[in-house]
Amino acid sequence: MRKLVSSLGVFILFIVFSVVFYISTTHKQQQVNKLQITQIEKQIALDLPLLDLSNELLKHSGNKAALQHYIQTVNAQIQGTGIQVISIVPKHEFNLSLKADEFIRKLNSNNSVVFIVLSLKQAYFSADVVTIYILLFGISVLLMFMMKQSITYQKNKKLGTEQDSIAPESKSLTLVIDLKSKTLSNSYYPEQQVALANKPLCFYLALVEFCTNNPEVKLNHNKNVPEELLELANKYFYRLVELGHTIRKRPNFNNSLEKTLSEIRAALDDVLNDCPEQKELYYPPKAFGEGSRSRMHSYGLVNVSQGNIEIIGK
Repeated sequence: MRKLVSSLGVFILFIVFSVVFYISTTHKQQQVNKLQITQIEKQIALDLPLLDLSNELLKHSGNKAALQHYIQTVNAQIQGTGIQVISIVPKHEFNLSLKADEFIRKLNSNNSVVFIVLSLKQAYFSADVVTIYILLFGISVLLMFMMKQSITYQKNKKLGTEQDSIAPESKSLTLVIDLKSKTLSNSYYPEQQVALANKPLCFYLALVEFCTNNPEVKLNHNKNVPEELLELANKYFYRLVELGHTIRKRPNFNNSLEKTLSEIRAALDDVLNDCPEQKELYYPPKAFGEGSRSRMHSYGLVNVSQGNIEIIGK
């Protein structure tokens, strides 16, 4: 079916180009012929007093041989135009029957009226014209191919845009933590990676694992970090050492807890910037207002078990 449509398109384009070319060339040729015929008439009109034509009033028969020689001379001058002078005849002698390609022009002299019989023979399908039609067909094929390519490109582009627009809605978001590159990213926009320093990276990984295993435990700022959470953080730090990221002494995860949490939140802000509704699943809650670090506040990940986290290099 597609081949039929393509063939029909090529045929229509070729017909349109051919019609335009035929009309333009025909119109131009008609103008050229009209100008050439006018020039022939002017030349014969100027030479008319010198031609020995028959004269009915003077009973003069004229010189037929000289007249024929003059016609041959004129035809030699206009050779290649497709126009030919057939005869020059006084009005009283004109009784010729014209052929399909012949026509007459009328000249008025001082003593009489003279008719010029002309012939117009021009083959439209010359070698040059046929070559142009072949080129027009090739252009038609090329244009149809380009149109198909353009339509296919636009369809693919539209389909890709539609798929990109529905991708975040058609699948759940996954927070990707890569220990090998020490970056955070998400499955919607994996190319948007955010680097995180060793201490906040290890602490966040430990926080995720700890809160998944202990969803009811409250983590308060006014208390020391639970030993189990510290052991998990140290475990991830030693994993970074194995991966060759650090040879420094392991950090004290009890110190500068708020700074560590702030660095984690900043990285998550960048990673989840286009998906703010997902933040509550992965975001350590901030403390607000007076007494925000009281026993009422917990920086634990309450909803982390409802999200999807992929850890690479664990």
